[in-house]
Amino acid sequence: MEIETLLKTKTVRAEQTAATACRAAKELENIGEYDAARNALTGFWKGIGSRPRLEDSDSAEQAELLLRAGTLTGWLGSSGQVADAQQLAKDFVSESVRAFEKIGDREKMAEAETDLAICYWREGAMDEARVWFQSALSHSSDPTNQLRILVNSTTVEVSTNHLNEAVSLLERATPLLNSISDEASLGRFYMQRAIVFRRLGGAENLDRSLMDHTAASIHFERANHRRYFARVKNNIGIILLELARYDDALNHLEEARQTLVELGDIGTVAQINETRARVYLAQGRYADAEKLAYSSASALSRGGEKSLLAEALETQGVALARQGRYQSALAMLKRAGETAEAAGDSAASGRTFLTILEELRSFLAPHEIGDLYHQADSRLGEDLSHETIRRLRASARFVIGNVAGIPRSEGVPATMSFEEEVRRRESELIKRALEEANGSVTRAAKTLGLTHQGLCYIINYRHPDLLTARAPIRVRRKSLMKK
Repeated sequence: MEIETLLKTKTVRAEQTAATACRAAKELENIGEYDAARNALTGFWKGIGSRPRLEDSDSAEQAELLLRAGTLTGWLGSSGQVADAQQLAKDFVSESVRAFEKIGDREKMAEAETDLAICYWREGAMDEARVWFQSALSHSSDPTNQLRILVNSTTVEVSTNHLNEAVSLLERATPLLNSISDEASLGRFYMQRAIVFRRLGGAENLDRSLMDHTAASIHFERANHRRYFARVKNNIGIILLELARYDDALNHLEEARQTLVELGDIGTVAQINETRARVYLAQGRYADAEKLAYSSASALSRGGEKSLLAEALETQGVALARQGRYQSALAMLKRAGETAEAAGDSAASGRTFLTILEELRSFLAPHEIGDLYHQADSRLGEDLSHETIRRLRASARFVIGNVAGIPRSEGVPATMSFEEEVRRRESELIKRALEEANGSVTRAAKTLGLTHQGLCYIINYRHPDLLTARAPIRVRRKSLMKK
């Protein structure tokens, strides 16, 4: 069915079958026309919060109706930031998975499992999303389906900062491109690869990101996918921000925002406003940045997409800090870190704690500085980007100079490496804590913001010379009373 004809269809003829309605809805959904897709199902589904009408349909049609109602609930819920929409979507899509399994349709199972994974990803349940993506891939042999699964799988890896895994998934998807004729699917591949390149950082990767975004925009324009064409504009705006081309960035972001306002996409407009707020921060327009970030966070707080909300809260916190409103900024940034943690994105939470150290260092007490650094380090994991490593090391230097209370230049050999200096300062901190705790590892660990087991490990394996500073370990007598 021609897209122009589909877009003009506002209602469904009474004699239209469930199969025809679902086919039209799926085609419209594929190009981001979610409201039109809902209208295509009018005879069988009334919208979010209602159950599709399954009577008078065969088993395959019932499964398809459940899938279409579920996926559209997820998309419309994300676009309109509707509370509990993702849980409702998961219920319908899960039911469709079971229905397709019952009739033995593995490809439709894979399609439904992919949509289920996307719902989990929106909620921040990254591990569950991975499981469903893997299951979908095991059930699919169709190139178009496989491409969709692999490309969407990268969203989880990008969200959790596993960029090498995202690159690997895209490399697996690349050979499938020659078998794909759907313009929207091709656009999604290039857009997602562009996002990964940008996150990897560096001048060469930014150039590759711009090239892939250009390719994505061509495919989306051919597909008449206005929603994702606008998202490409937003993504290019982010790159221009990183290149310090602020006016160009704002122009791209405004074009994207206008399109998405026309589409009624509250969720993506909120994301664009968060990006605009970051441009304002770079320009020193802190009050304007705070207002936009607040608007973004307010919209995103309703829809349950915690990762996006965490980003908006962090931007708002930075804007508050740069206006000198330190107490409010600290509360906001801690909330952002906790929200990212609740979304299953520990790495993003760790980066937020680094932001606290960067933005509020003159406001924080020495014991808070050490605690925040440990919280950041423990959350970031091992798969760090070059930019995160740079920020972590800069924060470590600050912690060393301020928590230890000893100037960097004092007693430090000129040839000492950064890692050696960190270890020396760490030893001094632990020794001092043990002395103040009369050798009690438990009390010293509490002072340092560590667990008892964590401090024991550090002493045993990194500073065995401090073993003598510990109080003797008492062996508890076994109870003489029989249990």
